[in-house]
Formats: sequence, structure tokens, C-alpha cells
Amino acid sequence: MAIARPVDRRLFFMFDRAHTRVAKAADNHLAARSRVGTSQAAVLIYLGYHDNCRLSELADGTGRNNSAITGLVTRMERAGLVMRGNGSDDGRAKTVSLTGDGWALRETVMNDFRDFNERLSRGMSEDEINAVLKFFDTAAGNVEP
Repeated sequence: MAIARPVDRRLFFMFDRAHTRVAKAADNHLAARSRVGTSQAAVLIYLGYHDNCRLSELADGTGRNNSAITGLVTRMERAGLVMRGNGSDDGRAKTVSLTGDGWALRETVMNDFRDFNERLSRGMSEDEINAVLKFFDTAAGNVEP
């Protein structure tokens, strides 16, 4: 006979369920305000800290694979938010940087995420938020090969 636990300890299931709900809410929040999704927002934010980086660095920094980041950057380039450049003398390594419109939208997205993070952490103490951040960092490190 199984013993009922007061708290569901199936971490991956709980994490996956929370991720799905939070990601959908974040997409809706951004779409209503800045009219971009979380993938484009991640690119804008990352480039704000690492402008003119290689596409492979952008993929790694945003947690996307190289083919996904190439398509995403192409769409953002068409929208006038980013531009590509040559990262080396031989022209093989491509870099990506924000345009003026990209920088402006990044500021809007940063404000949208500040609002969303406040909503997300409502009712939590600073110690509780720090524990959640430690869990995410530790869990990600524990599953890396």
C-alpha cells in the first residue's frame, strides 16, 4: 500500500507543469505588451549584454539549438530588430547585434519582464526566492552531461 505524501515530490512532473503554465503566461504577457514571444525576448535580452556575439554564443546563451537560433534571427532580422555581420576574416563565423529598433524593444521587454517577475514572486520572501533560484541553478547543473 502506498503512503500518501503531504507534498508532491515528483520534481520533474511539478517542474514541467509549472514551466508550461509560467511559459504560457509569460508569452501572453509579452504578446499583450511588447508584441513578441519569449524566444525573441530572450534574444533581445541576451544581446543587450552580449551585443555583436557569434550565433553559436547566442544559441548557447538563450538555451536554443543552432538551427532554431538561425531561424529566429532571420525572422528578427526581417523585422528590423537585429542585423548580422561577419565575425572573422574568412566570413564563416556570423555575428548578430541589435539595431536601434532592437535596443528600443529590448527596453520595453525588460520592463515587461520586471512586471512579470514581480507577479511571479508575489507572496514569496527574499529567502524563498533565493531558495528557488538555488534549486534551478543546482538542478540544471545536476542534469548536465
